[in-house]
Amino acid sequence: MSRLERLVTILETGSTPYVRNTAADQLADLAKQHPHDTLNLLSRVYPFLFHKKWETRISASRAFGGIISHIPQWDPNADEETAASTTDQCKMENEEDIKVKLEEDCDDEDQEFKLKLEKLLNTDEYEAMLVSFQDWNLNEILTSGCVLLSATDDSFNVFKSDSAGELMNKKLKTSTFTKKIGYDELMTQIKVKTEIEREPSVPSDSSSPVKEENVDTPSQSAKVSARMRALAKRKAKLGNSKPMNVDITQSTISNQLSRSEKLSLDSNPKNELDITSQQNGTKLVIENKPLQETVSSFAKFADHVWILQGVYELLIKSLFSPDWEIRHGSTLGLREIMRFKNQALSAGRVSNKSRSENDERNKKTLEDLIVRILAILSMDRFGDYVSDTVVAPVRENAAQVLAAVIRWVDDKTLQIMFTCLCDLIKQNSLPRVIWEAKHGGLLGLKYFVSIKPEFLISNSNLFCETANIVINCLRGSPNDIDRDDDVQTVAASVIIPITKQFVSLQSDLVKELLSVLWGCLIDLKDDLAAATGSVMDLLGSLCCEKLVIDVLHEMSTSSEDWNFAKLVPRLYPFLRHSLTNVRKSVLKTLLSFLDIPDEKMSLWIDGQIVRLIFQNILMERNHELLELSFVLYEKLIDYMTKKSTPIDSILQEHIIPLIDLMNTPIGLPRFNYSMNPTNILRPSGQFMTPSDIQLTGINFKQSNTVHSTHEHHDKRRKRKADLETPKSPPVENKSTGIPTSEYDLQVNIDAPMINVDVTLVPIETIYRTRLLAAAALGRTMSRYCNEEKLLAILKILKENMLSSYITPRMISSWVLNEYFSSIIKLGRVEGVDYSKISQYVNPLLIELLTSSSSSFPFFKELVPLLKSTRFQCNYLLLLFREQAHLSPSKLKSIAILVQGESEAGPGAFSLKDAQDIVENWFDSSYRTLSASTRISVGKLLENERDRIRRSITEVNDEYQSRLNSTLSSIAGAYIHSINFEGEGKLPNKLNPVIRSLMDGVKLTNSNEIQNYTASNVAYLVGQLIKESRISIAEKIVKNLCGFLCVDPAEVPEYSPNKNYDGILSLIREGREANMEDEIIPVPTADDNEKQRIDFQIRSAIIKRRGGKVTLESLVSLFGPELFSKLPKLKSLMLDQFVLLNKNVDELTDKEGQSVIDSYELINTLFPHLNSGIRGEILAKLSELMHGLLSSKSVFRYSAAKCLATIISTMPTQGFQYLVEDILPLLSNPLHVEQRQGVIECIYHVVQYMGSKILPYVVFLIVPVLGRMSDSNKDIRLLATSTFAQIIKLVPLESGIVDPVDMPQRLLDSRQKEREFLAQMMDPSKIEPFELPVSIKATLRKYQQEGVNWLYFLNKYHLHGILCDDMGLGKTLQTICMISSDHYLRAEKFAKDGSIENRKLPSLVVCPPSLTGHWEQEVNQYAPFMKVLVYAGPPTVRNTLKDEINSKVPDGIDIIVTSYDVVRNDISFISQFDYNYCVLDEGHIIKNAKSVLSKSVKQLRSEHRLILSGTPIQNNVVELWSLFDFLMPGFLGTYKQFDTRFAKPIALSRKNKGKKEQERGSLLLESLHKQVLPFMLRRLKEDVLGDLPPKIIQDYYCELSNLQKQLYRDFIHKQKKNIVKDIEEVEVGEGSDDDNSNGKQHVFQVLQYMRKLCNHPSLVLTEKHPQFKEVTAYLKKYNMELDDIEHAPKLLALKNLLKECGIGLIGNESTVISQHRALVFCQMKDMLDIVENDLLKKHMPNVTYLRMDGSVDPRYRQNIVKQFNEDPSIDLLLLTTKVGGLGLNLTGADTVIFVEHDWNPMNDLQAMDRAHRLGQKRVVNVYRLITRDTLEEKIMGLQKFKMNLANTIVNQQNAGLASMDTHQLLDLFDADKVDEGEGRDGEVEKRSDGEHVKSKANGAKGIEDVTDDGGLGGKAGSVVKELGELWDAREYEEEYNLNTFIETLK
Repeated sequence: MSRLERLVTILETGSTPYVRNTAADQLADLAKQHPHDTLNLLSRVYPFLFHKKWETRISASRAFGGIISHIPQWDPNADEETAASTTDQCKMENEEDIKVKLEEDCDDEDQEFKLKLEKLLNTDEYEAMLVSFQDWNLNEILTSGCVLLSATDDSFNVFKSDSAGELMNKKLKTSTFTKKIGYDELMTQIKVKTEIEREPSVPSDSSSPVKEENVDTPSQSAKVSARMRALAKRKAKLGNSKPMNVDITQSTISNQLSRSEKLSLDSNPKNELDITSQQNGTKLVIENKPLQETVSSFAKFADHVWILQGVYELLIKSLFSPDWEIRHGSTLGLREIMRFKNQALSAGRVSNKSRSENDERNKKTLEDLIVRILAILSMDRFGDYVSDTVVAPVRENAAQVLAAVIRWVDDKTLQIMFTCLCDLIKQNSLPRVIWEAKHGGLLGLKYFVSIKPEFLISNSNLFCETANIVINCLRGSPNDIDRDDDVQTVAASVIIPITKQFVSLQSDLVKELLSVLWGCLIDLKDDLAAATGSVMDLLGSLCCEKLVIDVLHEMSTSSEDWNFAKLVPRLYPFLRHSLTNVRKSVLKTLLSFLDIPDEKMSLWIDGQIVRLIFQNILMERNHELLELSFVLYEKLIDYMTKKSTPIDSILQEHIIPLIDLMNTPIGLPRFNYSMNPTNILRPSGQFMTPSDIQLTGINFKQSNTVHSTHEHHDKRRKRKADLETPKSPPVENKSTGIPTSEYDLQVNIDAPMINVDVTLVPIETIYRTRLLAAAALGRTMSRYCNEEKLLAILKILKENMLSSYITPRMISSWVLNEYFSSIIKLGRVEGVDYSKISQYVNPLLIELLTSSSSSFPFFKELVPLLKSTRFQCNYLLLLFREQAHLSPSKLKSIAILVQGESEAGPGAFSLKDAQDIVENWFDSSYRTLSASTRISVGKLLENERDRIRRSITEVNDEYQSRLNSTLSSIAGAYIHSINFEGEGKLPNKLNPVIRSLMDGVKLTNSNEIQNYTASNVAYLVGQLIKESRISIAEKIVKNLCGFLCVDPAEVPEYSPNKNYDGILSLIREGREANMEDEIIPVPTADDNEKQRIDFQIRSAIIKRRGGKVTLESLVSLFGPELFSKLPKLKSLMLDQFVLLNKNVDELTDKEGQSVIDSYELINTLFPHLNSGIRGEILAKLSELMHGLLSSKSVFRYSAAKCLATIISTMPTQGFQYLVEDILPLLSNPLHVEQRQGVIECIYHVVQYMGSKILPYVVFLIVPVLGRMSDSNKDIRLLATSTFAQIIKLVPLESGIVDPVDMPQRLLDSRQKEREFLAQMMDPSKIEPFELPVSIKATLRKYQQEGVNWLYFLNKYHLHGILCDDMGLGKTLQTICMISSDHYLRAEKFAKDGSIENRKLPSLVVCPPSLTGHWEQEVNQYAPFMKVLVYAGPPTVRNTLKDEINSKVPDGIDIIVTSYDVVRNDISFISQFDYNYCVLDEGHIIKNAKSVLSKSVKQLRSEHRLILSGTPIQNNVVELWSLFDFLMPGFLGTYKQFDTRFAKPIALSRKNKGKKEQERGSLLLESLHKQVLPFMLRRLKEDVLGDLPPKIIQDYYCELSNLQKQLYRDFIHKQKKNIVKDIEEVEVGEGSDDDNSNGKQHVFQVLQYMRKLCNHPSLVLTEKHPQFKEVTAYLKKYNMELDDIEHAPKLLALKNLLKECGIGLIGNESTVISQHRALVFCQMKDMLDIVENDLLKKHMPNVTYLRMDGSVDPRYRQNIVKQFNEDPSIDLLLLTTKVGGLGLNLTGADTVIFVEHDWNPMNDLQAMDRAHRLGQKRVVNVYRLITRDTLEEKIMGLQKFKMNLANTIVNQQNAGLASMDTHQLLDLFDADKVDEGEGRDGEVEKRSDGEHVKSKANGAKGIEDVTDDGGLGGKAGSVVKELGELWDAREYEEEYNLNTFIETLK
């Protein structure tokens, strides 16, 4: 696959938008680099514009536009004479270069051509097809019923059979306009197609069998037809490959010119030549290039037509396709063309026209496009609904086309187009408005306004018309209620881009627009009102203008209804709207209102909005909106602080209900606590009631009356009395226009949050909302100026901190923390004695911190857990009583109530009671049981005790985690409050504070609370440093560093790993990296032990994360002063590396661990450090390197990760250091540890950087490649794994922009590396290799390129697979390379005498039948090479061993042997080192587990090469085995390759589900890219222009009567047994031993059936149960079993041979037959029958040779040579196994298969013995197939497998042993055998193409029934359509107006 093909494929298969867009950009770069290939590039991308996947179409449009951007403007009226002369000069120069002179006189012909062209163009068809504004009739279109929906079935419902469809058919009207745009023609085609599909299918006449007597003398026409059909099949196969090239040059103009017989110039294609220099320039090889189809036959007119005319017209025609994807793709393509002025102004122009004429044509072309786009906006009805907001992709992109094209038209056209859009929106003449057309018109107007605002501004009437249209659309209409939302959404967005101009120029309409907008907010009562967001965006945009504020101010003074205090509350209902974007718009609009400086416009800011936003914080689950709500709340508080009225007075009635809501306990799953709904304020000012929402909390389930969520609810009146505020009635509805019954009660999105349901809402989300709510409340309290009211709130908080619920304690401490920290940040408020405040709360805080854990109650939230534990304890006692029959007096009594319950006393059940039962009481009671009782119930009792233990652990973990969270929060509040007490210094005794904070860091399992605690620890450290208490701060930092390094999964332990000498990454990260299969055995442990281990792992993870976030907080706090403020941290990070200067073997375990911990500190903190601090670490890189080069693997591992982090964080500086200082060490041959460390570092760099490594990946390719052949196994494994990851990025690398700060020397170095990459990825770019030796053969161009590629592999010490098509000369190319390398090595050795260049023999391993062939080829082409064949029986080989021992290496250059010999004599063969090890037909080692494969992989050689035309025959696992020989580890290990690739790919073939198919294709693409550089594949049709075609035909024959009877009887008797065997195999799958007998039986039966199809004598032996009956039958009718009549295949073979002129008698016979044939059989027995029963008896005059397994391999080549050289030999009889591989049998032109292989590749290999290089005649292949038998099914399976071919290289499918069980059962179908009665002796001859076609039709019918989800027909198609749409975020990205406008600049 070329780079172009890879890039085009990535458009479809790219896993992320980044990857796909990068590929698109690189395609554009290719167009820039190769401007002459622009059309070819466009033709490759064009089909993807219409792909089913949205993301593919978008990426394709990006590539399409990028390619077009590099096409210059075409001006046929420029100085054509100069251009023509320049062109002629260039042509002449090229002709001189290749020294070919074409003798033809072109001057007169060119002049004649121009005259004819001018005459034709004067009668132009192109202008006749254009439509104009005069043709446009909106009323006609909208009333005609012409609509475009989602797909064919939906679009033209006039063809449906129901009555509605018929009625529509009658109403449908056509017009000149619809005919011109192609709509009528398309509609007619679909109608005809639909009617044809309805007609019952009639069997084709071609399917009828041909009489046997007609077979003898087939007509010549039949033969021609067969050849043509086969040729058509080949072309179709090429044409249908994916992606398909499209003829994009064919246009109306070129069609017109092409049809003219007058233009006959250049009609004959000119042969192109390939010129190859060989033998140091002394030989020049000139050969014809294979005829390649040009982009188009119309390309000859390219100089006379705009280059994009063809693709432009194709897109125009596709605009009105019934499939929305095609319409969408058309608009995308047209948009990209019209984006560029040079293309838009070239449209429609032709040569031989004047400039004025061409200008007019261009104007008409653009006008035609505008009118067609208007038609699309009118007719398209397809829409996708994202959160009930319609997105119309076709209409949206059509509007973008308008936006692109209107930049290039004149004002008159703009005026007309604007009028058309307005008419489309208003639809005044229609009785009912069509909302989709209105929506389309508004989209067009939106883009018109955005692109041409100056045009509207200069024409006040148009501007006024636009404003009126928007206002009317926002008002809506009574006839369009259901669709007003979508229309209003677009209408509002029309004005937003020109808000400033609208306000200044249409000030008289501002008031009306404002009135409409505010009215919309009242009318939008539906919960799913889609227009809300756009309406509020427009409102917020307007309110930012001073004039609008003045208008609002004027309106508010003239009418109370326009007061902002009444207007803004209309937004409140949408704060809790169900649509996220609506809630976001409300918040943004309110924020914009806050920026209005006029105080009179801020009367809406009161306690109600503050309370609503506070509730928003408590309820909002979306993280972005939660942060936005908090920002809005802060701004509200800041604004209210500046007002004259104190904030505490404004909020006095709201604070307590909000505190109550915020302190709602956070319970457990299924035991949640609901918020008190009566404390929730609704936007109308009313309060929610319990009946408004279903409350699921246990606090409301236990009581019918609404009460507070904790016990302090009863004290509410007392609290209010403390505040001295009278009881306030609910907030009144101030006539704001808010509906009294809001929609938020119809669809309440906050129900889970109100119920605090942790099963529906993640507990982290709840913690996040509570933390921000606490911060909001603390911020609010910090602005209080009334000390008494503040103390009253603090009193409530203190009471909450003594609650029996833990949640109020924790949240109250958060509020205090935020309160004091806000004062520190914002400053103090006058009138508040903060010392008094601090003294009021601090005693309680320190008391709680110094209290023991046992003094805290068991909190009520956890009571359900304790109840569950009590229940289990009670059940254990029940078991003792009922099952163990323990005396009741000995049973332990337990309390009914548990701790934490309201009525519980001191004796309530506790965790201590549970522990006492399972630890003490259980043991004593168990001992009293009798032995028999222990045996019977002991296990049951033990299991129950274990369950109780787990329950105790669970309860204790949850309790401790929440308690630690609370205590750490209290400690945080204390260290902030102490600032306001006394001198504001921390107390001397800090142990309780530090302990609580550190416990919170290391023990809290909530990320949110852990982050919160981390910030408090950082604050504490900062305060300690301020107070010069450095030692305490350093101790805290040291402990935090210890936390960071506590997890052994992240930080290796020194002691266990210090003696490991390999690469530690292979052990620790091997499974993720697909490198190691070894699984460390873990001793079995009981449940308690597993629980303990899990607990330790979880604790280590929590502790490490706590240390990490706290250290990051410290880094953020101190910034550039980090090391000066915390010298201990610097010491821990940098001072330990001096230990590496010592002898590392003498380090203590503690010292070694300290070094590892230092690496981990840098690894974790470096990305967050200040640039100055990073510089200090970079200065220590040389010290860090000591670990990378250490002899200790654990140091290398830690250093590699650390350096990888540094490099990935600062890639420019990091890669400079990597390239210049680290990579050179990779080539150190003396120190394996250095190579291990460097490759480990590279591996981690690749892991950390991911796709960000693209600009630097070229630096790594060559160094990593070099280590793939390292002598150290670990280095090889890690290098191959690393290379496998980076090689996938190589196709994307060249398009990446150079980093701005990359040094010039790196840029220069990168360019050199790119040259290597270009050669590796594209063999055609490899520099030519001049053969240093004289080869007695003339290499073809592709063969020379193959030798170049082999030399490239040799040069860089790489290994690969030469998988050229069969017959292209792989042997010759290999001989060239081996002989050349032997010569070059000898030269080098003569110069330096290096042992590396010493002479070594090369080894060729091939099938036995090819050993002689290799010997002959070497002697023929390279006679100077000494070759020895090591083959034959053991006695012969023993003599050869002595010869080899004596002659190696000087006397032997090449040893040729067979695979069997290698397996048997591996001990002898493997004792030598080889230069090249070549595996011919290397797919033989496909089974990695076979003894043969393992033997071959023991061979040692400098270079390894596999030759195979079919490297993959059954499944992709075979590819792993081949690469395991070439580069062990490159594809991972066998297990992981099987898991990652083989199994998912196999699943994708069996399972037709979309996900499986997609995953399979992506994996195949990934695998293809990974192996691509190491495989070279050329096909015959690509490189051989002179190779004749190969025609494959199937010969069908019927079973004889004897065969039928035997076949039918056997199947009926055996089928039940086979079903049973297969079921047993399926049930026992996975156990080979259990399944082998069943499988063996199945295969024996199949083999019997195959033999029977060939000849009954193969199965009828004396042991056969029907032998006597058959013998009697034959005797009765005087017949013999070996009579030819009993074997129709022999009759068919006889007829075929006679057709070929073989075996003719009398006058027909000749000395040399017209044709010569190869006859293949699978079995030697069948070959005997052919020879004895047919040839000798019935065709004695046929001369033949025979070659099967009985022929000694040494003499097989002699038979081949004899057959090829003696034309009088008619036949060569072969078995497929012996004659199907490697032989050159071009003397034959006919191949006949009597039997067929399960694996189609074996048959293909066999037929290509004749169809190969050197063949001059058409090769006919005949396959004899017995109808309605096992054989026919085998052929069906073969074709199925062949359809899956060529995925990776030549991806073939399974053989018999890997066949699915349902396929096996399908082979035992005897029904069709019975149907065949009466057709004895008939033989059908049918082409392969027709057979495949019938199969394909059948498959199509099945697929049309149902889809993947089980839906059929239209329902299924609808679901499939919806599945291709994007989500809201992706639509926003694609249709962002500002982004689109940027692309037009």
